[in-house]
Formats: sequence, structure tokens, C-alpha cells
Amino acid sequence: MGKPYTWDEISTFLKKELSKSKHIMTFGTFGSLDVENDVDLFITKKPISPSALFYKEVHALFNNLNKFIYTNYKLRIIFFFGCEPETLKLSNYTKKDLAIHRFVYTSFPQIEKDWNWALFPNENLKSFFEEKYFCLLGKPKDLFSKDFQKGLYYDNIFVYLNLYDRINSNYPDKFLVEVMSYYYDYLFRKRLKLRTPIIKNKQDVVACFYNLCEELDRLEKDKA
Repeated sequence: MGKPYTWDEISTFLKKELSKSKHIMTFGTFGSLDVENDVDLFITKKPISPSALFYKEVHALFNNLNKFIYTNYKLRIIFFFGCEPETLKLSNYTKKDLAIHRFVYTSFPQIEKDWNWALFPNENLKSFFEEKYFCLLGKPKDLFSKDFQKGLYYDNIFVYLNLYDRINSNYPDKFLVEVMSYYYDYLFRKRLKLRTPIIKNKQDVVACFYNLCEELDRLEKDKA
């Protein structure tokens, strides 16, 4: 017996949530959209939006989707980026939960940093998104707008955030604190040469994530 929900049901809910968005430029999918396995979601930020407000929208949308699935089916959404078997196991994934492979970016150069190494010589990012990116909000051509194409000094740190973000992964709170404390220490202390915040609970994990986004935006302005 398959999962009790369909992608049409999920996408209808997402479109309703996205109608309230102020900071998401594009929100879409690629791949098979087979809920029996996993679904790929690709999300980008409006260039004029603060990164913290963008990520707050993304996290809130994912939280609401998780509540929707739990309320209707007593199941969960498990979000991951890479290392799918490991993340799903650590999140106590069950076969009827929905696994979502999520990609979140604030500029196109971040996408290039994260994707180009995996492409074969005959593959092209522009062609890929034009042909295979199906948007629930925005259009594929938005990825190639002048403002979104601009590279920023701290793009590499946002690539790390896409890789490290476990806020919606349904980890046990104690383990979430342990994992994100390690990642924050790397980003704050080793990459940015800043004092690492002390993380005691899930609320601290979330607050620190947005504080880091705000700090990156501030540092970027100082570089301008």
C-alpha cells in the first residue's frame, strides 16, 4: 500500500502558502515528484530581500507543511540535503513519511558553486533549469535576472547554510543542538573569525541561524 497523500495534494497546499510570500523569488520542483521515494524542492530568494527574512519564510512554510501532513495523516515531512540515507535514519523516518530533498539559495553564483562540480562536460545549468525546473512561484527565467546573477563575497557561506541547515529535519532536540553547534562553530569561528554563540536549545539553534544571516548581510554591505 502506497502513501496516503499525493503530490497534487502537497502542491495545492504549497501554492496556497506561497501566495503569502514576500521574500521567495522562485519555488519549484524537478525530478519525478514521486512521493513514494522523495521530492526535490528548489527555492531562491528575491535579491532585494534580507536573507534572514527569506529563511524565516522558508522555515515557516516547511513547518506548516509538516503540520498539514501530521494533522491529516499523523505522518511527517523529513527535509534533507545530500546524505539521504543518513539524514532519514537520524530523523527516524518511516516509509509513509515524505522525504524532501531541498535546495535553498540566495544568488545564482551559489547555485554554480554547489552544482558545477557534479556536471558532465555536455551538461549546462541554464538549459537544465529552463527545461526541468517547474515553478509553483515565479519562473525559471527569474534565475537569470541581472540582480540574481550578481556574485557576493559571502556566497560560499550561504552554500554552507544550504548544506548544514537541519532546522526542519525533525532531529531530536538534543541532537539538533549538538549538530548545529558544531556547524555554527565552523562558520562563525573558523570561516568568519567571529565568536561562536552558545547554543543551549532548539530556540537558540533557530535564533542563531537568523543572526548569522543578518551578520552575513551586514558584512556584505561593509564589503560593498
